[in-house]
Amino acid sequence: MLARMMTVRESAFVEEMGQALAAYGMTPMAGRMWGWLLICDPVEQTAGDLADALQASRGAISGTARMLATAGMIRRTKRGGDRREYFSAPPEVFDQFLANAGRIYRHFREVTERGLAAMADRPPADRARLQELHDVFAFVEQEVPAVVDRFLRERAGGAGRKDRSA
Repeated sequence: MLARMMTVRESAFVEEMGQALAAYGMTPMAGRMWGWLLICDPVEQTAGDLADALQASRGAISGTARMLATAGMIRRTKRGGDRREYFSAPPEVFDQFLANAGRIYRHFREVTERGLAAMADRPPADRARLQELHDVFAFVEQEVPAVVDRFLRERAGGAGRKDRSA
């Protein structure tokens, strides 16, 4: 199936998402691919579809898909009788993405705890930067599950899918 071309506004969104994710340490291609998967039709795209839409090589698509799937931002699937892989960003992927947030903050809290233990014999002023980072991670780790649960409850009740374009 031939993928349709992006509109000018869609292209601007895809490019902006590329820059947004790049600002947080991912590649611009990761942001572009994720942006396109959030708005494309059909919702499942092959590597060839993505390469055409994003004017990228299949190698760039493959590496980027691996990165986004590992981060829990996209789904990779195969269909019986079809050797191609399909990529999508369905809403249920975001549930897993949100669930991972707590684990990420716990991991960084644990790492900073080991750092603080390694600095145990140093004065509190020397430990202050790392202690502050630890405290931030500990706080967010504790708060994220409640925020995620509230979001999922509200979404299930219909409150999370309002059209905000009006």
